[in-house]
Amino acid sequence: MHTHRIKNSISTLLLCLCAHLSYGQNYNYGVSITDFGAKGDSVTINTNEIQAAIDHVLSKGGGTVLIPSGTFLTGTLILGSNVHVYFSPGAIIRGSSELGDYARYQNGNQMGIFFAQDQSNITISGEGIIDGNGRSFIYPNRVKDLPLDLKSFTRQKSAYLDTTKGIQDGPVVPFEHKRPYQTLLFSGVKNLNITNITIIDAPFWAVHVADSDYIQVSGVRIRNSLLMPNSDGLNFTSSSNIIISDCDIIAGDDALAFSGYSSHYELPGYRQLAKNSENVTVTNCLLKSRSSAIRVGGLDQNSLKNYSFSNITIYDSNRGIGLFVHQDGNIENIQFNDIQIETRLHTGDWWGNGEPIHISVIKGAPLKGQLGSLKNVSFSNIYATSEAGILVYSDKENQIEQLRFTNVHLTIVNGQLQDEYGGNFDLRPAFELQKNIFEHDVPGIYLKNVNKIELDRLSIRWGEQMHTNFKYGLMAENVKGIRSHHLSINAPRSNELAYVLNNSDPIINED
Repeated sequence: MHTHRIKNSISTLLLCLCAHLSYGQNYNYGVSITDFGAKGDSVTINTNEIQAAIDHVLSKGGGTVLIPSGTFLTGTLILGSNVHVYFSPGAIIRGSSELGDYARYQNGNQMGIFFAQDQSNITISGEGIIDGNGRSFIYPNRVKDLPLDLKSFTRQKSAYLDTTKGIQDGPVVPFEHKRPYQTLLFSGVKNLNITNITIIDAPFWAVHVADSDYIQVSGVRIRNSLLMPNSDGLNFTSSSNIIISDCDIIAGDDALAFSGYSSHYELPGYRQLAKNSENVTVTNCLLKSRSSAIRVGGLDQNSLKNYSFSNITIYDSNRGIGLFVHQDGNIENIQFNDIQIETRLHTGDWWGNGEPIHISVIKGAPLKGQLGSLKNVSFSNIYATSEAGILVYSDKENQIEQLRFTNVHLTIVNGQLQDEYGGNFDLRPAFELQKNIFEHDVPGIYLKNVNKIELDRLSIRWGEQMHTNFKYGLMAENVKGIRSHHLSINAPRSNELAYVLNNSDPIINED
């Protein structure tokens, strides 16, 4: 696995990024938005006044725009190079509840609060709050349903996701195409720093960084509604050289997401290139999500490589770690170290079904080329409690290669929702209708079409009187090149098989 080489390269990356991010940012010149007539009275719309302060600083070649204490309502604000937006203690920027106050993308959708495109040296920091005001753009008493054609493949059939039981875990229904999108959007930005700010109630993704390089996000706190669909925390597309540290994120969708371009947003100047996303370090974060706490990949058109995640706590989430190759990009050289995971089943139409770790390589949409692959991914020092097993699934051979699980310990318990939601695999988004969410017995760890996998000090434990949805400790289908050491894998019930191997290499538990 060349672990020492990867660690050395990560250390070098950190030094280079910190040096790069500190270069060229001179914020000695500054103004307050109140100097331009902004009023922090929670009533006045201040878009023009705040933009005037930003534009004035830009006319001086850059500087600091101060947000003082108070609640300032605004629509979309356009940032430029060498601008530092600093929030004083008690400062709140709140998004307007009127869609007409927001600028529009080319496709007609509204932007969020902060936007920058093809700029450099931008910082947002301080001790204040950016409030996306997502509560103004939902039907609070309408729960999102799952189409019947998808329900038909589940174990529960039409009874899956019973909307007559009310909102429960959501998600609620947002206004049809009538909400601001990314609260903070940076496209084509070089040298971006977001530090210590709090973001709350985003109506869509809280932060979206696209086609950008040299990004540092530190000490950011996100509190999105756990009922709001698509309210991701930090979302990076086609971006590289990223350091994320000391963040505390609660999100109604993915807490941390890394993927390729999102061409359906049709951003002005959004290049939509098949650009690799690489060199990412995430450490010391606390995450809670109604989808994946960490998502790498999806419907991508690029490759994602050289990622390191460490010292992370995931709690009360629908899915812990998710890696998805559902298009023609590849995922390779990914490390997960020293991570605590707690997942459970949730009601509602959230992607994921309680898995602590999910890996899938399947066709998610019509392909322009060949389906991508996943290679050289390691999990070490992982301690998880969940209401589902670890899922590793590929449609074809040799598309998942070189997996390593070292010192991974999973305890599986029943929870309260096994009858209503359990006993299914969730691979969404899948091109084939029947592979989105479908009935399947749940082993402690399920492996399908994997080549070269090492299991070292892997343990699977079960709670008492496990539901019949669960079967086997480990199930492998067409898995080759298995190396195993010091396994402790039990079946959910004492009279059942711990291992089921179909067209797979034998498990030889070497001591």
